Parts: sequence; C-alpha cells; structure tokens
Amino acid sequence: MDPAQIDRAAQRIAGRSRAHRTGSLARLCLCALAVACAHGRPPGRDLVERLTGPRVGAHRGGFRYVDSNTLARFESARLAGVDAIETDLRLSKDGVVFLFHDADLAPATVCSGPLAERTAAELAACTLRGLDHGPDTFEAMLSWDAGRVVIDADLKAREVIGPALELVRRFDAYEWIFLEAGDGLPLYREIRALDERVALEVGPAAGSGEAGLRELLALRDPRLLVVGLRPETLTDGNVGLVHASGRVVAVNAWTLADEPAEPLPGRRRIASCALAFARGVDVAVSNVPEDCVRQRDASAR
Repeated sequence: MDPAQIDRAAQRIAGRSRAHRTGSLARLCLCALAVACAHGRPPGRDLVERLTGPRVGAHRGGFRYVDSNTLARFESARLAGVDAIETDLRLSKDGVVFLFHDADLAPATVCSGPLAERTAAELAACTLRGLDHGPDTFEAMLSWDAGRVVIDADLKAREVIGPALELVRRFDAYEWIFLEAGDGLPLYREIRALDERVALEVGPAAGSGEAGLRELLALRDPRLLVVGLRPETLTDGNVGLVHASGRVVAVNAWTLADEPAEPLPGRRRIASCALAFARGVDVAVSNVPEDCVRQRDASAR
C-alpha cells in the first residue's frame, strides 16, 4: 500500500462512527508502519527542513476538542494538513509513557489523583471525559505516526525523560520528533547527557532577554533545532539571530492573540497563526489547527 492509498483509507476511516474509531485507528497504524518499513523516512527531508516555516503545530492535536491529546484527534489534525503535533508526556507508576497534560487525572478523566501513582492497567480504566477509553500511550502514538508528521513532545515530568528516549530509539524517530526542554539550560543538559542525537526545543530563561538567547545559540549542539520564543522575546532581532544560527523559531500562537478555547455557537474558531508567520515564526503551535493550516497556506501564496 502506498502513501496515497493510506490517505484515502484514512479519509474513509474519518467518516466512520465513533464506535468503530479505535479499531480503525489500529488498522491505520499497521498500514503506516508497513509504508515506513518499505520506504523509510520521507525522502530528502530532515527534521530542520520539515520545521522550516511556515509550519503548523497542532496543540494537543486541537485544544478543547473532546478528544484532545488522543490518536483520534491527531489523525484528524493530520488529515487537515498540519506539519507537527504537540503532545504532553507523563509516566505511570510502572514506567509507561502516557499522553496527558496535567499531573492530576481530574477533571480530564473519571479518576482523580496523580497520574504518576497509577499503573498502566489502572490508567486504562480512567476513561477520558466524553470518550470511551483512557489516555493513549506514547508508544501507540509513535506506532500511529511512523514519521508521517513531526511530533513535538512536551516533557511534563523529569522521570519521563529516560523512558521517552528509549521509545524514540526503539522507533528510530530521530528525524520526526523533538522534545521540549523548557526555558533555560537545566533540563536541556539533563536530556543531552542521556542522548546526543535527539532533537530539542529550548527557550531562553525567563528574564534573560537577548543575553539568554545568545547563550542558547552559542551552544555547539547541532541537534538543538528549535528555539521557543514568547511574545516578549519575539522581536525581529531575536528571530534573525535564531535563523542565522540555522535553527527554527516556534511560538504558541494563542499567546500573540486570543484563540478562543471554546467553540462559539454559530461561529468558527479562528487561529492566530497569521500573526506569528508575519513575524518570521517557523512553527506556529495553535489550538485551532484547521484554521492555522488555512492561514499557513494563505501566507505561502
């Protein structure tokens, strides 16, 4: 099966009922893995090229959709044309990496208390609100992706670093994933001590200004590929410095202007990506990926 056939199959899957979605995604994963094995990574496209803008990053696949941070939402975002999918990594009590944002299971699931205090089996029974299953695992996401879109993984706890890196190695995902190491250098150094190949996103430490950015850019690390900027550091000068270093700029689009978190009756949700692209941002991470794709395509014309 070639990639075009997979896309046609995925379109059919997207139209099926929610009751069959889990099984359909599993079959889609198998198809994607078959293509990856047959053809390898996307030919001639390394990670820097895949992130050189304008690019769309889907925040949790789409923020405040009922199925945010699940494989179903990621597939919807992929079909919409996003370039990268942002997700969050946490570790279960027995060492399984899950896709989950908050430390506490409430209110996103029917359970409460720290995710880190539950085993993977227990988490499977913690049904996500509005869905019929618990949080998905990072391993399942890697199987589903197989390099078709870039993964932007936000490490939500230090204990998840080692297990997450093990999965990156197992799937040989080095050219289609990068890990967020936060602002400043402490977490960056911890990750880099464990793996020299994994691509990272780092931002200047809060309050460090241009000096903090220059400290990051001076690092002789060819795999520090993405620099995350905030509104106060998103200046023409700083964007120019990042690009001159051969790296790409990422920004959370909703920090530049409002991206309403809740759908409004009779109104479509609007992304703020055009503002980011106009300021030289490569990867605009958006709560509204479908509209961000529209703005990306308009900016490229």
